[in-house]
Amino acid sequence: MRSLSNFSFALSLSLALLPSFATHAAAAEKIASLEVSIDDAALVKQDAGIRTLFVIVYDADSPRPMPYGALKVDLKADAKGTFYTGDLTSENIQTMGGGAVPKNLRLKARLDKDGSAGMDAAGDLVGSAEKIKAGDKVKIKISKAI
Repeated sequence: MRSLSNFSFALSLSLALLPSFATHAAAAEKIASLEVSIDDAALVKQDAGIRTLFVIVYDADSPRPMPYGALKVDLKADAKGTFYTGDLTSENIQTMGGGAVPKNLRLKARLDKDGSAGMDAAGDLVGSAEKIKAGDKVKIKISKAI
């Protein structure tokens, strides 16, 4: 009877530790450390009331225009100066096709006027960074109105 009790205890302990192990095994992969800013006075005027930032991740080596994934950020105030800093990870972006994080990236930041995902549209403000390696620190300046 004692050995059955020891077995039950060992099984319970193993099952209790399993989620912890799984969490560590599936740690988020860092895609990039990101800083997004806007300094142009004319563009700052145009961004009044825009409260959605999308950061779109592309595979720079792929000829397909489909993004790898995107991060949506709800802003609490109008964008001025450096208005967003944070890490892009495999956990906080919505991937479009799955698979491994590309090694060479192109990133686009878009202040999205209507707050909907999709193509750039009139009233959106964008900036991009080219030739990024996974894990890099990246600064994107919003530099153009659509």
